Amino acid sequence: MASGDDFYEDHVMEKLMDCLNDAIDVFLSCNDPKSCCEKLEILLTLDHVYVFLMPNGEKLHQLFRLHPLHHVSLHAYMTLVSAYKVSVSELLALDPEGDEHQTEAFNMSRASAAYALLLAGATQHLLESESSLIVPVSNFWTTAGETLLSLVRSSVWKLLSMGRHIEEFSFSSYQICGKCSLLDRFRYKFADCHDENAEFVDVTSQFLSCVTDTTPKIWYFLTEEGGYLKVVEDPINFRWLGSRMPSFSHFATHATSPSADKTDSGLEAEDNHNEIRVKLFLLCIHCLIYGAFLSNVCFGPNSPLMSKVESLLSVEGILNS
Repeated sequence: MASGDDFYEDHVMEKLMDCLNDAIDVFLSCNDPKSCCEKLEILLTLDHVYVFLMPNGEKLHQLFRLHPLHHVSLHAYMTLVSAYKVSVSELLALDPEGDEHQTEAFNMSRASAAYALLLAGATQHLLESESSLIVPVSNFWTTAGETLLSLVRSSVWKLLSMGRHIEEFSFSSYQICGKCSLLDRFRYKFADCHDENAEFVDVTSQFLSCVTDTTPKIWYFLTEEGGYLKVVEDPINFRWLGSRMPSFSHFATHATSPSADKTDSGLEAEDNHNEIRVKLFLLCIHCLIYGAFLSNVCFGPNSPLMSKVESLLSVEGILNS
């Protein structure tokens, strides 16, 4: 809340939940994912003004804004991940070969991946003080990895080359991370463990170190289309929140890509896209493995999620290199 008075918080939260449920209903009952996304973007982005009638007849105006870690925000992120995915499928079903539709679908895929990463990062932040969240956090990191992998595999990267031929290259040659041992531990299904608590701390520390280093380098690319995501400086490290949320207008005005002030040649732009694509791939591998690790903590090495991640990594040739 921006006003500081929580006397009417329950009433306000009821109104915000109504807005959330209305957007979800539009998605599920009316089969309109695009309108759902628009409604949720508004819910997350705008200040909400409510007028309350005091016992003495005086009108009290209260200004509220959803905190990025609030449970209503988390439900909105979850819905947006799915709604943008469905929008992509519906758009490509209309004209799978059209450049315009492919580009629009690619932008929606970026938004879906960004919200998946934000949802995983936000719940990871909450996991530090609420261990019961470990199962959904495991699923959210896996979803983030899958969504990023889908984006990396997209054929639209060729369109970004502005007509020039892009050599196909194997991402498996880029999977080695010199900063962590997650991949090696995953190959052995995290079996060599003598102290589960120490392993949890070590694996989590290595994972967060890698993703907090990589994410800022690709976040501007995922959020290029604007909307609420422009308010989010970093989806993993939430120190930017401080004691008060920044205004949307500030970030809408000042948020630009690291190269926004440069005019890249076509070749430089192509190299930049290849670099971003590789970073997205490395990030997706980390997300998948960490999601599998959390699942292993809860359900052991033979959990369905462990098998799912193992299958995904095998298809990409990661486990054979």
